[in-house]
Amino acid sequence: MSASNNAGFGRRLRMERERRTITLASISDNTKISQSLLEGLERDDVSRWPSGIFRRSFIRAYAQAIGLDPDVVAKEFLERFPDAADSPVPAETTASTSTVPTRVHRILRPFQPRPNGSHGTVVRLTIAAPAGVFTSGRILEEVKRRWAAAACDMGVVVAIAILLFLVVNEFWRPFAVTALGYYVGGVIILGNTPGVSLFAPASGSVAGATNPIESLIALLKNVRRT
Repeated sequence: MSASNNAGFGRRLRMERERRTITLASISDNTKISQSLLEGLERDDVSRWPSGIFRRSFIRAYAQAIGLDPDVVAKEFLERFPDAADSPVPAETTASTSTVPTRVHRILRPFQPRPNGSHGTVVRLTIAAPAGVFTSGRILEEVKRRWAAAACDMGVVVAIAILLFLVVNEFWRPFAVTALGYYVGGVIILGNTPGVSLFAPASGSVAGATNPIESLIALLKNVRRT
């Protein structure tokens, strides 16, 4: 550079640029570098400059734009404004990093079982099996009794619906209301439909009944008690 070496680095760059009558705007247009970064460079303020390869490429492009040797300018620039990415790692950081694998090795040591001579406390857990579904309710085990119970319930519902049909001259709506009321009422009063309660009596006074007539008598007794 033609300027004195005692002047600041940015000031010498600006003097060289002005001597060649080159504007910062033209350099910014040609190099695609922000004009504010170039102005900061000429004031020795590179706090907003990027780091790494962009930092080197910017200063080389600026030096080439004003007609100076890019290698010489870039070398002096990095000496005056060293890149933080190129700063050496402190010795303390390196030492602490090297101790991490040793600590991890101590923590993640393999499990070693105790010798056979030392017996620890053995805990045994017993999980009770859940009870079967409907074990306390009324179940029809035979298929014939199931059909009989279904036929009984359906027959009662159809009979009531026919009687209502003779009164209101409509069948399906009374049939639906009767079926719903029959089922809900049977569950609330007997715990099941009357057909199931008749052919599969629950435990108690109905338990020993195998004849449907006897079951019906015991069923009526249960209804009176409720």
